[in-house]
Amino acid sequence: MKLLLHCCCAPCAVACINNLADNGITPSLFWYNPNIHPFTEYQSRRDALIAFAAAKELCLEMDDEYGLRSFLQCVHSKTETPERCGLCYRLRLEKTAVYAAEHGFDSFSTSLLISPYQQHEVIRRIGEELAAHYGVLFLYRDFRSLFREGQSQARALGLYMQKYCGCIFSEAEKREKKKEKRDIEHIVTRHINDKQRTLIPSSSFVIPHFFQRMALITGAGVLEKLQMTTVLVFGVGGVGSWCAEALVRSGVRRIGIVDFDTVCASNVNRQVQATSRTLGRVKVDALKERLLDINPNCEVTTWGTVFSRESAGEFGIGKADYVIDAIDSLAHKLDLIEIVHNTGTPLFSSMGMAQKMDPTLIKTAGIWETHGCPLARLVRHGLRKRGFNGSFAAVYSSERLQRHDECAGSDEASAESPVGKKAVNGSAVTVTATAGMILASLVLRDVMGSQ
Repeated sequence: MKLLLHCCCAPCAVACINNLADNGITPSLFWYNPNIHPFTEYQSRRDALIAFAAAKELCLEMDDEYGLRSFLQCVHSKTETPERCGLCYRLRLEKTAVYAAEHGFDSFSTSLLISPYQQHEVIRRIGEELAAHYGVLFLYRDFRSLFREGQSQARALGLYMQKYCGCIFSEAEKREKKKEKRDIEHIVTRHINDKQRTLIPSSSFVIPHFFQRMALITGAGVLEKLQMTTVLVFGVGGVGSWCAEALVRSGVRRIGIVDFDTVCASNVNRQVQATSRTLGRVKVDALKERLLDINPNCEVTTWGTVFSRESAGEFGIGKADYVIDAIDSLAHKLDLIEIVHNTGTPLFSSMGMAQKMDPTLIKTAGIWETHGCPLARLVRHGLRKRGFNGSFAAVYSSERLQRHDECAGSDEASAESPVGKKAVNGSAVTVTATAGMILASLVLRDVMGSQ
């Protein structure tokens, strides 16, 4: 098959090209991306694709039209996201279809199909309409499960990584969202003065119907305090997602959730937001929707990004009441532990829950008292190397199981394990969810005990 692949950018194209090559297709690449704003952003994306194509010895065709003026004339009053995105898709796909038809290609496609942020059904509909009109096949492939892999490969290649969609409206919205995050103080501001914590309910506090059974255990004062408690959960996979749900179901009303990943098929067996309906969605977005279904009055702030030492300032860690660490990556886990410790915010951390089947063996201990858990051992070693002399509560299990590698699928075959090697670890919801529940209970019991 002679395929012309429209490339929105190099990072999105990498995994698409590799996947097509695995299926015996070597595409020719096509650059046409008008209305990227500002022009320096347009240049950076274009130049990155040129460099990538040259390095991989791929054929690259280019229509180097910047096109901002014509796009603004075209979009005119259609500034709502669905309409203007449809215009962007059509501009790119029609130019690709015309070029493919005129130059003897059998089919055309686009790297936009790897992004979980794009509207796949709209892209597919427009592509098929253009295919019928110009007499060249539109090849639809759902590449979204490769998004994480492609981003990692692009970083390894040193390609320019953009931070937003690219159109002028997207850039404006990006700036507005940053402003909103600064303005929403409820997720980054302590609502209780540490020196004046009280469990006496205010005269205006009315126990919500959702939490009357909880109040029978905690009392009205604790429940009111839970309503004002801010918790940040880093990592909303098999452990963190259940922790977040347990907190919201228990009366915590202010929660921040952080995770860069998207839902894939292999998440369904253990992550609360992962269902057949949420495949391809950003995890924190799918989880937020579920949490608001549980308590519409819950204040959920999401960060669909990777936590790192560089990004740590975005989350207001020092102004939260509690931080939950459910991160898999060892380096990022160590960074989070250090940063949280330096702020004085209480931290509860999950160790390794993969390759476990017996939830009754899960324990809680100070990090230096953990034993039998490979990830906990690596964390202790890493903290010693950094000169860390603090402590925090860790949830861990000393259970060990043999791997059954013959059962491993390809869905996450390139996922990075906590030890930095390429591996896929088996996980069971009975264990990961239990660990998440224990982490949530540590928050609840600490709130109850601070009287």
